[in-house]
Amino acid sequence: MALTAYHSGQEDASFTIVRDDGFEQTVRAKVFFDDTKFPALETCALDLCRGQVLDVGAAAGRHSLELHRRGLDVWSLDILPETQPIMSQRGVPHPLVGDILSWAERSFDTVLMLMNGIGMVGTPQRLDEFLRHAHRLVSPGGQLLCDSIDVSMTTAPIHVAHRTRNFELGLYPGQQRFAARCDGVTGETFDWLHIDVASLTRHCSANGWDCQLIQQQADGHYLARIFRVT
Repeated sequence: MALTAYHSGQEDASFTIVRDDGFEQTVRAKVFFDDTKFPALETCALDLCRGQVLDVGAAAGRHSLELHRRGLDVWSLDILPETQPIMSQRGVPHPLVGDILSWAERSFDTVLMLMNGIGMVGTPQRLDEFLRHAHRLVSPGGQLLCDSIDVSMTTAPIHVAHRTRNFELGLYPGQQRFAARCDGVTGETFDWLHIDVASLTRHCSANGWDCQLIQQQADGHYLARIFRVT
């Protein structure tokens, strides 16, 4: 709803992410359209892209358009059907609709999952399932580029409290559960995963991948490069 509204000219369109502990964060739809500047981690990831690229969770195609301008052959996948016409109208060359956890129509040299994209796996168990599935998505010798957050590095009291609650419930510290709200309408609850580098590395090793830390910021946000080794 927010992306469609912004694309139709509503410049203040936004949605709110609501976590199951009451934490809320408003996100402006404009963020998903601005392809003129990128945060440092995203810029680094874009610089590492090579060959044929699959942009996962492409939304309005901001990363895809930048890669297209650089001359890369980029395909853009999002689970929301409403994003396909938006991407097409913005000049994204290959907009696709599908769920990355089951989609595997072809393989790519680079699979790009930015804006905490690896989090869409939802849980540590589903991360293993995705990494096994990703052997069908990444060509031999290919790579997967993703960013995530190490929640152990946060100092914000509400996030520390959420992390502590997860410990008490026997859940992974970065396990999250959200719903999105827009114009008074709240969507279905979904799982999201923020995973630390050491844990991501262990999951990768167990499923035929080699994980390399590229950059990490003081707030725990980091970029990882995952290589196919089997």
